[in-house]
Formats: sequence, C-alpha cells, structure tokens
Amino acid sequence: MRFTLRRWVLLVVLVVLAATANAADVDIESSLAATEENEGGQHIEISRVLETDQAQRAEYEKALNVLQNYESRLHSRLKAQEGGTSMLKLRRDVWKVVPAALRSYVRKASGSVGGMLGLGGLGSDRAVYQRPGVEKLPREVRQSIDTLYELAKADVEDAVFVVAEMEMYGKYGTPVDVDSAFAHYLQLSELSGNATAQYMVGFFYATGLGSVEQRNGYSLLYTALAAMQGYGPAEATLAFRYASGVGAAMSCAEAMVHYQAVARSAMRHYLSGPPLGRHMPGYRAWLSDDRGGVYGVRTGPYSLHKTVTRTSFNELIEFHLFNARSGDTKACLTLADLYYHGHRFARQDFGKTRKYLAEITGRLFTRQGELRKGLTQAEASTAAQAAGMMGIMSWRGEGLAADTAVALRWLNIGASMGHATSLNALGMMYQSGVQVTKDTERATELFKQAAEKQHQGGQVNYALAVMEKTPEVAMTNFKAAAENGHILAHYYVAGFHSTAMAGGGGEASCRMAVASYRFVAEKADWLHSPIPDAIDAAMRGDLEAATLGYMRAAEMGYDVGQLNAALLLEQAGGGALFASAGDYERQALVYWTRAANQNVADARTKQGDAYYFGRGVQRSYEKAAAAYTLAARTEASGLAMWSLGWMYEHGIGVGQNFHLAKRWYDQSLEANDAGRLAAHASLARLCLRYLWAWARGRDVGEGPLFFAPRPVSRDEEERAARPAAADAAADHWEQGAVEDDADDDSNREEVDSGGSLTESLFFIVLLLGAAWMFLPLR
Repeated sequence: MRFTLRRWVLLVVLVVLAATANAADVDIESSLAATEENEGGQHIEISRVLETDQAQRAEYEKALNVLQNYESRLHSRLKAQEGGTSMLKLRRDVWKVVPAALRSYVRKASGSVGGMLGLGGLGSDRAVYQRPGVEKLPREVRQSIDTLYELAKADVEDAVFVVAEMEMYGKYGTPVDVDSAFAHYLQLSELSGNATAQYMVGFFYATGLGSVEQRNGYSLLYTALAAMQGYGPAEATLAFRYASGVGAAMSCAEAMVHYQAVARSAMRHYLSGPPLGRHMPGYRAWLSDDRGGVYGVRTGPYSLHKTVTRTSFNELIEFHLFNARSGDTKACLTLADLYYHGHRFARQDFGKTRKYLAEITGRLFTRQGELRKGLTQAEASTAAQAAGMMGIMSWRGEGLAADTAVALRWLNIGASMGHATSLNALGMMYQSGVQVTKDTERATELFKQAAEKQHQGGQVNYALAVMEKTPEVAMTNFKAAAENGHILAHYYVAGFHSTAMAGGGGEASCRMAVASYRFVAEKADWLHSPIPDAIDAAMRGDLEAATLGYMRAAEMGYDVGQLNAALLLEQAGGGALFASAGDYERQALVYWTRAANQNVADARTKQGDAYYFGRGVQRSYEKAAAAYTLAARTEASGLAMWSLGWMYEHGIGVGQNFHLAKRWYDQSLEANDAGRLAAHASLARLCLRYLWAWARGRDVGEGPLFFAPRPVSRDEEERAARPAAADAAADHWEQGAVEDDADDDSNREEVDSGGSLTESLFFIVLLLGAAWMFLPLR
C-alpha cells in the first residue's frame, strides 16, 4: 500500500515536472516567436530608413545638379559680358559695330561721358552683379531650391550645408541671408560636428555678421574644434590669433604649432605635383591698385602714378603682340612668361606659352636644335631662357604630353648656355635618374652652379645635397633662398628654428619659426585660401561674396585680405552683411588697424581718419593725432603730415602750435608733390591766421613764422669757406663740424620760409581772382 502510494506520489511529481517543462517550452517558443517578430519589424524599419535615405539622396543629387548647371551658365554669361548688369548685352551689341581701330578712342570717350553720368563706359569692367532674386529664377531652379530646404528641415546634412553656402554667398541667384546661413551652419555643426560648419560659426562670432553678437570666446571655441579635425582655414585662423593676440592670449608656441600644421600640409601638396613642384597660387590683387592707391593716384610714396585697368593692360599686350609679329623675340619671351605664370587680367595658358616659345626657337635655333650663329648677347640670353622653359614644360607635360627625352635635350641646351633654371632642372633629372643614369655627384655639381647664379631652387637643392657633410653651407643657402621668397627654403629654415627652440633657443627662435611657417602658410595656400574665390567674385561684380571672402582671409591674417575687406566694407556702407552702417564702419576699422600693424601703406592714415571722423568708433582727436603721427614718421605719408598740420593749426587733439603746423605742412609739400595746391592753400591760410592771432595779442610762439632767416646748409658753408686762407679754412672745419652736426637735423627739416610765403601768397591772390571772376559779389 505504501509502495503504491509512493508510486502515485512519484507519478504526480513527474506529471508536475513534465507540465512545468512543457510550459517552459511554450514560453520559450513564444519568446522566440516574439523575438523573431520584433527582429522582423526592426528589419522592416531599417529597410524603410534606408529606402528613405536613398530617396532623399536621389532628390538631393538631382536638385544640386540643376543648381550647379544653372550657376555654371550664369557665371559663363557674366564672364563673357565682363560684368553682370542688364546694360551689358546692349554694350556688347554696340561694341561689335565699332571698328577695331577706333575702339580704344571710343572706350575712353564713353568712359568719360559715363563717368559724368554715373555709368560705365563701353567695355567697362566696373559693373556690379545684380542677383535676379528667387522670384525671377527659372521654375526648375526654384523647385530645386525648395527641395533642398525641405531636405535641410529633415536634417539631411549635405542639404543643410548646401543651403547654408547658398544663403551665405548668394549662390544660384538667391539673395544673401547671413542670419539664416548662421542658423544652418550651427544646425550642421550640432548634427555631425562638421569642421567647415564649426569654422563658419566661429567666423560669425568673430565678426558679428548679421544680427549675431560678436563673442571672441565662442569664436575661439568653434575655430579650435574645427582645427582639431585638421581643417586648414581654421588652423590658419587660430595660428594668426595666437600670433597677434586677437581674441586669444598671445602665444608664440601655440601659433607655431598651428602654422606648422598648415605649412606641412602645403608642402605635401606642393611636392605631390609635377616635377619641380606645383605652380605657386595666382596673383593676389590689391583692390586699392584699381584707383592708384588707398587714397588714389599720386597721393603718397606708395601710391601709383597711373591706375592699371584691363583696358591699359590690353593696350600693353597689343604693343607686345605687334613687336612679336615683327620678329622681336624679347616680346615673344615676355608673352610666353606672362601666359606661363598667369596674371590678374590674363589666365594661365600653356598653349599660348608654347606658341610664343616655338616662335623664339624657330628664329634663334636651327632645325637640328643648334643655336644660330651671329646672335647678339640679348638674343642668346632669350634663347637660353626659351630652351629652359621648353625643357621644363616638356618634362612636366604642360601644353603637351610629357616627354622626358625632349625635356633632357632642351635642358642640356639651356644648361650649356649657363641658364640657372636649366641647371637646376637638369640636376633634378640626374638626381632622380630620369632619362639619364642616376648620378648624385653630377646632380650636386649642377645644383651648385645654379646656386652660384642665385637661383632659389638651386640653392635649396644644393643645401639638401650637402646638409649632412657641410651644414653651415646648407644653412647659408637655405637662408639665401628664403630671403628671395622660396617656400621650401622657408619651410626648412622654420624647421631649424623650431628645433633650436626645443633645444632651449627661447622666444627668439620661436618667433623666427613662426615667421617662416607663416610665410609658407600664406604663400603656398592652395588648400585653404578663400582669396581665389574672392577675386573671382570681385571680377564678376559680386561685391558681397567678394567681401565675405576677403573677410575670411583677413581673419586668417592675410594683409591683402585685411586691406581689401576694409575697402569693400567702406564702399558698401550698408547691405545684407551687417545690421547697420555703423557695423560696416566698425569692422572696416578693425581691418584697417590690423593692416596697419602689418605695415600696409596708408592703413595707419585710414585708422586716423576713423578716429577723427568717428567712423565705427567713438570720436577721439587724440588717437587720430597719434595715428597720423605714426603714419607720418614711419611711412612718410603726405596726407598724414597735412592732417597733423591742420590739427596743430586749429588745436584739435593737440595744443595749437603754428610753428609745428607750418613744419608739417612743409613736410607734406615735400613728401607729396601732387598735393601742392592743398599744401600752399593751407600755408596761406596759416599765414593769415598767424597774423590775425599776433595782431590780437595771442600767443603765437617764439620767433617769426615765415620771415625767419633761412638756415644755411653745409654745402653753402663749404662754398663760402673756399676763398679763405688754408689756415682759416682749417679752423673753420674744426669748429664748424660740431656745430653742423648739432644743427644738421633742424637744417634738414626746415625749408625756405620766404619761398613758402611767396608761393602761398601767390595762391591766395589766385584764389581771390578766381572768386572775383566766378562768384557773384554784391
């Protein structure tokens, strides 16, 4: 019975266990089924996301393709019309009717009439690009823009970036909207940490564009985040800030780190190009040259005597073309060199370069490639330069397919004639074993010959060849090449100074390293410079895009960017970039000050003008006088001297002093011959004010102002002493030498007071006569 009961108990236990196991299996199966169902849903969701991403990508690429094609057509049309206003098509149609022989005269005449009426002349490149506005864009373009905005709202990163760039620079014919651009850059930086977006956000905070509040701390933060990702523009901006103390504590070591990073990238890019390295970036246009200087032609020692325009440049090209067609090989070489390196008004064109070199070789060489007999020294020099250029272009494959055999033949010809560039290039061929047996000793000898002819590339290559054996000779050649602006030499010199700093060289070695690394970063700036885009925008008349490009360059420390940005901001005076005209003036003053600190001509005088008139800053006559004084003493600026004369005459910002006023007016007259009328009129007015103050018994200083005895120069003393006896002359020299040395500075500073007064009174009479003839007197 017990046994039976025990068996039933065991049976019940087994049943319970079986039931539990079965329930567990059911739960596991349910769980597995649920898991499989969830995974299937997730797979469906992921596939839907992928499908959505692919669809958005297709929409983005289609829209972007439409906009890029439209932008390309728009820029091509603007380039062909050399401007961008609605008047240009009419100009082009009329221009076709004008005979070629009369175009230069018609251009000048129409330019004069257009200048009086406020318009441009025929063939003028002064037109300003006017964006058509979104409502006037083609329907397909408007739809593509709407598509990009919808994708940007959906956080599609590429679309956000394109929209931000479109709003920033007014691309695709849309208006500039910097506030919306800032919002999209900030959106992109938060979405993915995009380096370009972070850099642009930092740029906004640095400049206060639009309604963004200027915050140097935020600017430094975002710029540093972009620089940490190796973004070149951010690295260059950060380096300049640490080097100059702009928005950050000045630190030579930090500046060197960032400039070194930019320079290293530039050198890698330079050496990754064709043999002998890449061509240097194009011409950096100073916009002040368009009007002859910051203040115009002949306004100071650094201004031009004549503006260089496209018209005058074309006339010069016509002159060389005429001489080249007449058989002048020197003119052919000038044109070949122009098109080989490119110019502001002439794009780089290897085809034209080869054309003019072929004319030279055809005239100066036989068909066998031998130099013709009976050539003059000038013709032989031209032949050597042409041979060197033909060899280098054949090696690099410029204008035609690369041909090392042809390159070797031409370089041998040039080297045999002592052409330094040919010697250096031939040395590179021997060093690398190109078309010849590798021979380092022969290469070193050729480098040495090129270096002795002061060829920068030869000096660098010779220094590299002998650096281990004779480091002193290497350093001498590196420094000589660096002084002439060779970027590779600057890079190695910077490396030597940075090594010396690490070895205890101190602050002096650091500053030298920063100077050389910065030179490389600013001159070899293929990868990070905004200047080419700014130049293109300025050439097509898009001044807003040009201003933004030059402002970015200014924040990177480019002196040309600071000057050009300041000029464009002054010229704009209002628009879409800043909230008010005062913000334009404020930012212009910032760039004038930075340019002045880099010794840009007339920038210090502009800084003085801003303080004098209260442009972008609270008016301060004292600071204006300080800026004018610095410009007058360091730059010999005639305008600054005249301004100081005015301030001393009227006692503005300085104590009234008629003698100092006359001194500065006189120096202005000597420094700026083109300002004679203004200087003489000021001296005449000063004479009248002086006499009126003297007649009223006011303090006019000690001694007469205009009728003081004229100082006697050393030459006049020598001439007066010659008839005297030898012993008397000897006594005179012994005693007079000390006196002359003591008075030498004052003698140089004074001018003929009687002459100044006579000329000034003459101008008074002239002005009074003009007033009597032209002004109605009652």
